[in-house]
Amino acid sequence: MVSGRTPKKTTGQYLRGDRSGLLSMRRAGNRDAAWDVRLAADRASALALDFMRNSGWLAGAADQIIADTIGEELKLNARPDLLSLGYNEADRAAWCREVEAAWRRWSWDAREVDLAGRSTFSEILDGVIRHYLVHGEAFGVLDYLTVRGRRGYGIETGTKVSLISPHRLPRITREFEGLEDGIFHDANGRPTMYRFRQRSGGMEADKDVAAKDVIHVMDHSENPGAPRGISVLAPIMKVIAQYDQLADATLATALMQTIFAATITSPEPSEEAFQAIQTLADTGDVPPGYDPADWEAFIGGLQADLYEVWGQRISALKEHGIALSDHARINHLGPGEKFELHTTQTPGAQYVPYSQNLQREIARRLGVMFESLTLDFSRATYSSVRMGISSIWPIVLRRRLRIAGAFADRVYQAWLDEQIGTGRIGFRGGYQAFLANRSKVQFAEWQGPSRPSADDWKTAQAAGKRLELGITSLADECAAAGLDWEENAEQIAREMKLLTEKGIPHPFGRKQGGAGGPLGGSVDGEREPAGTGESANA
Repeated sequence: MVSGRTPKKTTGQYLRGDRSGLLSMRRAGNRDAAWDVRLAADRASALALDFMRNSGWLAGAADQIIADTIGEELKLNARPDLLSLGYNEADRAAWCREVEAAWRRWSWDAREVDLAGRSTFSEILDGVIRHYLVHGEAFGVLDYLTVRGRRGYGIETGTKVSLISPHRLPRITREFEGLEDGIFHDANGRPTMYRFRQRSGGMEADKDVAAKDVIHVMDHSENPGAPRGISVLAPIMKVIAQYDQLADATLATALMQTIFAATITSPEPSEEAFQAIQTLADTGDVPPGYDPADWEAFIGGLQADLYEVWGQRISALKEHGIALSDHARINHLGPGEKFELHTTQTPGAQYVPYSQNLQREIARRLGVMFESLTLDFSRATYSSVRMGISSIWPIVLRRRLRIAGAFADRVYQAWLDEQIGTGRIGFRGGYQAFLANRSKVQFAEWQGPSRPSADDWKTAQAAGKRLELGITSLADECAAAGLDWEENAEQIAREMKLLTEKGIPHPFGRKQGGAGGPLGGSVDGEREPAGTGESANA
């Protein structure tokens, strides 16, 4: 007999395996990223700021991200293309040294950098990273003080920068005016004006600032087409809340178990027992063989004896009760009582694995290692730490380039424009030649802290091997270590010259085999075994 049921058609479509309905119950839609960011950004920023201020894990992670990205400072590495402008290599190097030295002096003087005179440039960059983590973007405004304005502060330069909190740019959209999320755009979508909300004299007022004077950094690749950013913590806010809830619930349970850690099981009478004693006299008929008067006297005496016994027990409990807080006291239990100590059952065996899984998700989004977030290296090995750093470090470099470095570029360009325009830094052809070749002259790189290493000795050996094989250069290795190779080479040359003049052997140069001497006596593992080197094959 052939069944009349029609067989299911085999398909290769997406999302066809959701028989349980898990995906169908999940509401989702397709629309422009700008809408999604606009609707959620303010709430996400408020939650992120609250979490950052009230969570030691997240506050510490923010410090770690800043330390990895910026460290003590981002060092300027000027890279102008001056050879095409008539400079030779020596002149180019000298000009770069002059610019870098002047920038370093300026950037570490809070009065020269900050319009309010409070923060050095490194501190401003720290704030940029914090704003980026909380709001997904950071804003700065460039100002210029005239000579008259500087005179009262006793400062030299006019270029000033102010770090502006992103919440000071309300996400107001009026498309017919070209206003989108507080930013005015032209017909090509380029920003022309930013409408900030400024507080002055106790009142809030809107202030339009030209786009050329505004520094706006964000990760444009995260939500393509969105003019504003959203908190880095947005995808993990549920996880952060779950971790806090888990920790609070576990603590509450542990406290309850600790409070009731000791109990006494006692045969003391309940209220019903006392009521039964009181009703002994209401037993009804007098038993045969008893005189009514004698029976009443007997019951009365029994009641009195029972009351006396329980009264003595209760008095004894009051005088000799259990006290866990008195270290020198010997406690006494009443007859029939049992004292028990209970051990806490919280947290259970699953608490640590589950909580660590939540922390791993948080660390993954923030771009830090789990061990860096928790400072738990109990299960870390050299290989795992090395692989973890290899996975995380590109994220650090990316943030350094696209967030902190992009902000620093705008400030450096404005500062260099003033320095050349006022003649403090010389330039062949003068200010007009600089304006005509601005993009060639202003190019720069920013060096931050070196990549962390689980074993400095192995890292140094690997760097030496790369140099030996010719797959890297001194510039590359110094940049990876957070150094400028030209400055490093010049410093080494000065030290070698001084040590040689004083007759002190210098430590620079390749080690050679042998039993002694300043370049001999190599550490085990640095020399090739006898008879295996080039000299043995010669």
